[in-house]
Amino acid sequence: MKLTLALIAALILTVLPALSANDKSALIDAGVGMVDITPAEPITLAGSPSPKKASEVKTRLFVRALVLSASGQKVAIVTLDTLKYPVNLANRARAKIEQTTGIPASNVIICASHTHFGPLWSYYEDQLVTPIADAVAQAARDLTPCTVGTAKGRAEGISECRRVIKDGHAWNRWQLENPAEAAQYPAEGPADPEFDVLALRSADGKFKAVVYNFACHAANTRAPVISADYPGDVDKYVQKQLGYEAPTLFLTGACGDINPVYSVRRDLFEERLGSEIVRCLGQLEPMAKPSLAIECREFQMPGRAHPEFKEAEVARNWPGQLEHYRKTFDEMKKREQPTYQYFMTGIRIGDDFAIITNANELFCSIGMSIKSHSPFKQTMTAEQTNGAHGYVPTAKGFENGSYETWYGEHSYLSTQAGEIIERESLDILNRLKHAN
Repeated sequence: MKLTLALIAALILTVLPALSANDKSALIDAGVGMVDITPAEPITLAGSPSPKKASEVKTRLFVRALVLSASGQKVAIVTLDTLKYPVNLANRARAKIEQTTGIPASNVIICASHTHFGPLWSYYEDQLVTPIADAVAQAARDLTPCTVGTAKGRAEGISECRRVIKDGHAWNRWQLENPAEAAQYPAEGPADPEFDVLALRSADGKFKAVVYNFACHAANTRAPVISADYPGDVDKYVQKQLGYEAPTLFLTGACGDINPVYSVRRDLFEERLGSEIVRCLGQLEPMAKPSLAIECREFQMPGRAHPEFKEAEVARNWPGQLEHYRKTFDEMKKREQPTYQYFMTGIRIGDDFAIITNANELFCSIGMSIKSHSPFKQTMTAEQTNGAHGYVPTAKGFENGSYETWYGEHSYLSTQAGEIIERESLDILNRLKHAN
């Protein structure tokens, strides 16, 4: 495998055509920016009902930004190594980006990686608004002509549906007394091993940035350390294989019900996903005309109708957290709204590549359905973007119950939210496909 990867890395420079001043239609202006947001002291890790302290840094945390400019449009793609980023802060950051760079707020997407091994936004001064705007400002100053290439990858055996059906009810694998017991029961839904890669190459032949989209919770670290989780591990792996720095921007796929496979060794994740990304870089399909089109849609998403505390269900599935979820239910009821501000953004790059965003932890089968019905050859479904409105299960998921369906800060939108997101996603994608 090492020899194969080295060969791929050596051949990568020949895959995308060299920049040509005579064929400007094949170029797009691209710039990158990065701001390190790694804590300098012990922190409380986000993402668990039983928070843990950590001080050791396994992989550093970053804000990464990619600015693209073409067709009279500019778009900023921002990735955050944090659990989530709420809509009010995303609005502030997008407004500041517009103020400092001139890029319209509607053309900015801010995607949280959902790492469970960093602090929440509240840890940071200015709640990450300034680091986000600074990263985009760096990227806007860094614009240079690049060629674009895309590829499809597949990483098997590292992710799985974390919900299984036992005695007619859904159980998260960690809720079973013996984790090995999960193998006896069918998974409620599919996992998605397929992913897409978008790569930009500078005039010097090196990759300026790599964007990829994979559907799995960033919860593979398995130890109380500060870490960007597998997106950080993959970033290091890809750059090591390339032999130079080329930031990888991770757009979180539809992984509300998808976790890493914990029965395999931890580094198998970065090895399989990272090596597949490197393979993709060696087999990129050049984009002939990387034009840009953007559509941002704002609307009010309905909240959960008549929520009830599922005491018997919580007591059965996760008795040790019964009081925690009772408190979560009560606190969310105090903040309950009939509707919530919601953003979805579609970005078309060229004729056959698109990104569509949502602000949730979307169940995998919904994301797979969006991709399969998209009019584009390649579609990245990026969740946890421009907001963080909790889990969106499928209708079957709500029927089967368990953690992701329990009303609280982590799950409060309408039971029809999945249908709304899929419908709006496909409408945006179809409009972008036919946009000038």
